[in-house]
Amino acid sequence: MDIKLNKKMYIYTIFTVHEKICVRCGKKFIVYPTGVYAKQEECIYHWAKAWKRKVNGIFDSRYNCCQGDFNSEGCQVAKSHVHDTNKWENLSGYMKTQPCSPPVDGDYGVFALDCEMVYTTAGVELARISVCDHDSTAVYESFVKPDNEIVDLNTRFSGITDEDLEEVTTSLRDVQAVLLSLVTDKTILMGHSLESDLTAVKITHGTVVDTSLVFPHRLGKPYKRALRTLMAEYLQKIIQDDVGGHDSMEDAASCLELMHMKLKEDARKER
Repeated sequence: MDIKLNKKMYIYTIFTVHEKICVRCGKKFIVYPTGVYAKQEECIYHWAKAWKRKVNGIFDSRYNCCQGDFNSEGCQVAKSHVHDTNKWENLSGYMKTQPCSPPVDGDYGVFALDCEMVYTTAGVELARISVCDHDSTAVYESFVKPDNEIVDLNTRFSGITDEDLEEVTTSLRDVQAVLLSLVTDKTILMGHSLESDLTAVKITHGTVVDTSLVFPHRLGKPYKRALRTLMAEYLQKIIQDDVGGHDSMEDAASCLELMHMKLKEDARKER
């Protein structure tokens, strides 16, 4: 094979294997295997979703962040594009919850989990984890140092700042060790869109309760109701009201509160 053909194949590989699509603005960009961006450029995007509203009998799509229409230019500017392809491209490092001897009281435990992630050169990585038990008592909470260079802290949603991660040495492996000491294969693990959290901690677990499925969207999959909306509707509580981002422990405890309410309501109906 001549050098010219090799060069073409190399360029083709770079643009297919390492081409990413920004999860915020939808623009394509290249990240080399080393984590270096082929080109540094700003990302102009809408930070909120676009929703269809019926106005005077006509459906109109507007972004909740700025009320711009579906074709409007983004209202937020970030230093660079971000992606999340590592969620399905990198399946290494996964751990599985293990069986244990039956507890004397038959209680394998119930925990709620919530994670916050940041964007790195590798994609999206765990940066904070919160776990609480059946009565919403915090049992584990930690900031986590991502394995790769941080591109964007996503503070608006993660609530994580540079200061939060300055002295952090806790790794993903450390988090996995703690979780596997708490959770066995029969432990009930709760969360909202729990698949995202389990992907972040790289743990497979089958005994789960996901409030996004217990309280489904009226339009069905893939739509999901926001945890904030569920708490306001069913428990008349306001969460995620801080402009600084989500509180992962609050989110974990909220899932437990919703399920306590649901169990009581179901029991009342069966009387």
